[in-house]
Amino acid sequence: MIRMCSLTLPLFLRERGSFPAIALLALISSGCATTSMSGEVSLVEKRINASLPRFDVPDTVPEEVEQLIGKPLTADDAVRIAMLANRDARAALAELGIARGAYVQAGLIPNPQLEFGIRDPGGPQPVQIDLGLELDLTRTVLTPLRTGVAEAVLDAERLKAAGALIDLGYRTRLAFFDLQAAQKRLELRNRALEAWQASWETANELAKQGNLNGMQVANELAQVETARLQVAEAENAMLDARERLTRQLGLHGKFVKYSLAGTLDAPPPSEKDALSEAKAVQASLELAELQSRAEAASRKVGLAKTEGWVPDLNAGFHGEQDGALWELGAHLTVSLPVFDQQQGRQLSSRSEYDVMRARAEGQALLVRSAVRQTLNRLESSTRRSKHYADRLLPARRKALEETVLQYNAMQLGVFQVLSAQRAVTETELAQVDATLDARRAHAALELLLAGRSSPLELGMVPSSSSGLTTDQGGH
Repeated sequence: MIRMCSLTLPLFLRERGSFPAIALLALISSGCATTSMSGEVSLVEKRINASLPRFDVPDTVPEEVEQLIGKPLTADDAVRIAMLANRDARAALAELGIARGAYVQAGLIPNPQLEFGIRDPGGPQPVQIDLGLELDLTRTVLTPLRTGVAEAVLDAERLKAAGALIDLGYRTRLAFFDLQAAQKRLELRNRALEAWQASWETANELAKQGNLNGMQVANELAQVETARLQVAEAENAMLDARERLTRQLGLHGKFVKYSLAGTLDAPPPSEKDALSEAKAVQASLELAELQSRAEAASRKVGLAKTEGWVPDLNAGFHGEQDGALWELGAHLTVSLPVFDQQQGRQLSSRSEYDVMRARAEGQALLVRSAVRQTLNRLESSTRRSKHYADRLLPARRKALEETVLQYNAMQLGVFQVLSAQRAVTETELAQVDATLDARRAHAALELLLAGRSSPLELGMVPSSSSGLTTDQGGH
């Protein structure tokens, strides 16, 4: 069966009567399609502005990872390791193969069918041989339209993969900052425990001399045990944060014994840019992906329309050998597009197009809102972090110095000194939380300007202490 169609397709309106050229174009395009993924990886690398490994051996850790792990990690080092070793990065690139395969398959013309038959009529009649050759010409001619649909889908999948890798880098950066903050909290909680232990030991000595009663000593001991629990909680939080970062890095075995470079510090200054919304919308990978999917839906509409009104011409050719003679014959069947004109597919494709257009418009609004929210959060958290560092913490330390002077002058007791020291520690804990919140907001802004607006970890971190309360355990 050979299916044929008329040449009045929308894509070929300017090429009427050039059927051989159209068929040749379809043959060439199908022959040029490649299953290599190197081109897809290169395009993703261009969108994320980073190089990616070629995962020839899926379970191996690239040599670059070993080199990075051998020294204290920076946030950028952690992101690089995640790109090299995290299996989600590999999966995002491997998923491109699905769309690439669909694109390659859409560009292939159907295989010709060869029919062979033999029969023995019996008696003096010779053995008869039948030969037939069939090719689906309709599908061959429509190959460029199908390829166009698959190409738009492939473009969308490239953008989706690039977005997944940017999300991975963002989560890794957040996990890095979380671990830095958790390590600092544990250090400060241990310092607070030491202060409470010193206070309790002093209370014991004073009680032996009859200067403190049992209730006051018991209160000091309760504070020590509370501080021990806080240290244990901080240690668990630090270990959890380390495991979250390890998962983001995609490491295991000997590679989990890494260390971090430096401590959590405030993000670099970032001014409010009136054009930030427009920049984020222009860079948005999600918006570009939706536009590519809308383009694919639009091409599906054109394909369904064409297939709907083009009649199927089924032509059969055969040759029959009867003795020394060959008999040639043919038949032609025309399927009239009277009832089935692909109405359902056209409606589905139009609806899909409307869906993608509406979501694209909504995505643009979401990006703009996310930029405003993130800029506000960044400004607020940066100011709080700076206020702790420049105003409140120096004031606490000054109060501690003055308290020590008063203690040396025998105007205050040791408990007041220890209380002032604990106030400094609690303020430092609050500063860690404010700085981490500023780091998160800064990373979120970078994420938006890099082309992503997924509602990831944009919320404020829970404060471990307000840093504003006075000590209630003093004497």
